[in-house]
Order: sequence, then C-alpha cells, then structure tokens
Amino acid sequence: MTLEELKKHKLLRKQLKKTPEFGPLKRNKLPKPFNKLGGPRIQSTGMLDVSDNHVVFMYWRDGSIFTDRSFYGYLFCRLSNGCLNPLFEFHWHPSHKGFHCKTPCQTTNNYTDRTLPGAHELKLKTKQLDPKNIRDRHELIITFCNACGVSLPDNDPLSKTLWP
Repeated sequence: MTLEELKKHKLLRKQLKKTPEFGPLKRNKLPKPFNKLGGPRIQSTGMLDVSDNHVVFMYWRDGSIFTDRSFYGYLFCRLSNGCLNPLFEFHWHPSHKGFHCKTPCQTTNNYTDRTLPGAHELKLKTKQLDPKNIRDRHELIITFCNACGVSLPDNDPLSKTLWP
C-alpha cells in the first residue's frame, strides 16, 4: 500500500455511531484474525462499522498490575469478498513500548485477514493511561480514533467530553 492510498483511507468520512462499549469476548465470535481472541481478561467492542467499507475493533486486556494491562485498536477496510484488510493498528503496552502503531504503508505483503506483523511502525507520545480506568480508556479511544480519522457523532453526549 502506498502512502497516498493510506492517506485516502484516513481522509474518508468514518464515524462511530456511539461511544464504544466494552464487554466480555468469547473465542470464535469474531472473524480472522481475532477468532482465537477471548477469555476472562479480554474486554472488546466487537467489530464496529464506521463507514460503508471501514470497520474498527478495540479491546483491552486486564491484568492484576498496571504493567500487565494493554489496549489495542484496529482499523480495517472491508473487501468485496468479506475479508478484512488492515489499515492501522494501535497498541498501548505500558510494560515495554508505550503507544505505537503500525500501517501497511510501503510494503508489498498481503495482510488480508491478518494483523500487521513486520509492518512499518510509528511511535506516538506516551502518557501513563490505565485501560482499566474508564476515563483513561476513553482517552485511548480518542487517541486511536484521531490517529485513523474516525469521529463520534455530534449528538453523542460523551463526544463533547471525549473529543477536544
């Protein structure tokens, strides 16, 4: 994917219908590459349509201590055959990397129905946020959505408090 193609995806109108809610995730309830994801420590939004062709998915992993927790956000383009093409991956690992994201930019690998191993990685400014704390989780949602060009609807009561 070229930088221009990726930029076109980012600039397309993408909007969440409401503030994402997280809940338990059972294995085999999501399409590849997340079909094996689940368990008592995972809370997810499920797949959320943000445009006719774009889908976001977010989840956080709980842990007994702060450094065991993490947050993930993904933006996909839904292909005509129903497969998912990853455009953006957002990770927050307080234990070792802080914020970082990956894009399929400047690679010829086929990432259909996969995450982005070996893809171009960008680092973002790190802040100490705890995904277990709902306010911090909202800030993680904001950071992810701003990075990939997704907005909340204007009539969402939380959009005024979440979006600057």
